[in-house]
Amino acid sequence: MTLQINTNANSINWPLGQELSDQDIINQLNLTVTQNGQAISNDHVSINKKAVNPNTAGVYTIVITAVGPNNDYTTKEIQAWVKTYNTPSAATQNRPTQNTPKKKKKTVWIVLGIIVLLFLIFFGISACQAHNDEVQNQQAQTSALNSANSKLDDLSEQNKELQNQTSALKKAVNQYKQDNDKQALQNQLDNLKEQNEQLKNNAANNQSLQNQISQLGSAIDQIKNNPNQADNAINEIKNNQNQFLQSLQNAFQKMINDIEQLFGK
Repeated sequence: MTLQINTNANSINWPLGQELSDQDIINQLNLTVTQNGQAISNDHVSINKKAVNPNTAGVYTIVITAVGPNNDYTTKEIQAWVKTYNTPSAATQNRPTQNTPKKKKKTVWIVLGIIVLLFLIFFGISACQAHNDEVQNQQAQTSALNSANSKLDDLSEQNKELQNQTSALKKAVNQYKQDNDKQALQNQLDNLKEQNEQLKNNAANNQSLQNQISQLGSAIDQIKNNPNQADNAINEIKNNQNQFLQSLQNAFQKMINDIEQLFGK
């Protein structure tokens, strides 16, 4: 899934001596976040503007990071131009301008001096700022990967419990085939059903795992009603769980690839 930060410009105006909030920057850029071309919430957008010194004119780099609903992430760099932005008053606009050659020449030198100063400031801080941006980007990426890793750990633990319940169901059915004790089978199935409901509550945040748990619960009910159809129910569970395990392995592999790319940089 493609996560993208969209802006109407690659730079912002930052008035000298003033502070801009994250929302001010978002509004100025008309910033939106899309995933696969569809707009999503800006709630998980963070803006790193620590490099900006609002009291010193210059060009600074701002790093914007957006984290998607599946903990994928993307970043974008924006230039912040810190300088004085004056709006002429009505009186000033209506006053005749005395454009003497001396004043024009002085104005040209002032403008050239400001341009040279801005370039000196920009190139003076670029090397240090580039290093800081790289560190901050890696920290944001590592945080996102740690969050994904934690969720995958929970999913793996819940899947292990699901496999244990499936194994216990197979064992109960095999025991029933040997001793034909229907009451003992019913007792074991009741116990498994209770464990199944508890696991389903714990896996409320993962729809795919919940589906597997529900299928196991349905198989338990089916076997309770007709023990002779136990083999068919168990075979169906096995096929479904094999597909789920493959998707879980793919998720782990994606996490490993993300970590390799992070440290490869």
